[in-house]
Amino acid sequence: MDVEIQGVTEGGVLHLAIYSSKEVFESDRGDKPGAQPGIEAGVVEKIGKGTYNGSFEIPPGTYAIGVYIDENENEKLDTNFFGIPKEQYGFSNNAKAFGIPKFEAASFVIDTYKKVQIGL
Repeated sequence: MDVEIQGVTEGGVLHLAIYSSKEVFESDRGDKPGAQPGIEAGVVEKIGKGTYNGSFEIPPGTYAIGVYIDENENEKLDTNFFGIPKEQYGFSNNAKAFGIPKFEAASFVIDTYKKVQIGL
């Protein structure tokens, strides 16, 4: 599976997670970087402006992707007083919601090669 993230306007540390668990996806607030149950694959990598492209080997199944750019490199998604993110973020299917969208809105099925594009 390939993932393309478009519209990166500020460089920083990309946090990308490919979730296999509805519960983990819907409860993740971007404050626990790294591997954990319910996340099939991911990457934490310093990137610049522009477009990010990555490839991941994952087994067939249903997944959702969440990404954010940690611009100040403090290992969390910064939010304002109201909980609205101050750093760039996005989800597979470009799912939108106030907060984290439902897993169903962001999920997709992998059974053959797939390219997922996410706009920030």
